[in-house]
Amino acid sequence: MDTAIAATGRADKLARAHADLVAAIESLVSGDDWQRMLEVASRFHHYSANNVFLIMLQSPDATRVAGYRAWLSMGRQVRKGERGIRILAPCRSRRQVPENDGTEASSVSVRGFTTVTVFDIAQTEGRDLPDVRPTLLDGDATTGLWDAFSVQVAAAGYTVARGDCHGANGLTDHRERTVRVRDDVSGAQAVKTLCHELAHVLLHPDTAAYFQCRGVSEVEAESVAYLVCQAAGLVTDSYSWPYIAHWSDGKSDVVHNSAGRVLRSTRAILDGIQNCPHAEGSA
Repeated sequence: MDTAIAATGRADKLARAHADLVAAIESLVSGDDWQRMLEVASRFHHYSANNVFLIMLQSPDATRVAGYRAWLSMGRQVRKGERGIRILAPCRSRRQVPENDGTEASSVSVRGFTTVTVFDIAQTEGRDLPDVRPTLLDGDATTGLWDAFSVQVAAAGYTVARGDCHGANGLTDHRERTVRVRDDVSGAQAVKTLCHELAHVLLHPDTAAYFQCRGVSEVEAESVAYLVCQAAGLVTDSYSWPYIAHWSDGKSDVVHNSAGRVLRSTRAILDGIQNCPHAEGSA
């Protein structure tokens, strides 16, 4: 009886925590900073691999580049004397193409390339740009959490390793049955990331399941990581909220609709922690 009451109490707490998460996402994406961040992001071009290479050759430390007028439109001015970064831009031509019904449609084609100049944000000054992005966690992890998560990953038939994740914080390879976490992050971030990847293992057992709707998959995995870490005393708000908001495209209903799957996986992981002899506070 006492065990049933305790389980019910924990389920209620998790449900309330998930409701708080939904409210946090709603609050974040309705704020001025988020809306302006989206507006600013839409003005940055998505550069081709060739242009990324050109930017790296000319300015290896560049982080956000845009043209002179684009910077002006965002309230920033390129400083006098700054040397621009030359990249390629397509020369497009438009012509009318006859349709089967006798009408004409406009067609745009690329007839060549020219060079244009862009500048890195470090070469500009003026209005601050909003940066609503996940912030890597600092500090140590709760004692025993890494071991507790690793045991559950192993129980699912995967091995855990630390190393290069090619720009990501963690990677789950369903074909090789491996979970990898970056080896250059804090203990808190590493544990949070391992929990995120464990959620992928439980919720998205193969590549097809993950890519069926990648945004929902990421929302679910990070929601699980948020709830598990919160229950274990590890605060991840600064990372989890912006991450979930990004992958849900600012729609809190995506988070809400995944609640059942998220809560079931969260409870399963917490049960695993409780039964792990390495975890602090376990039986």
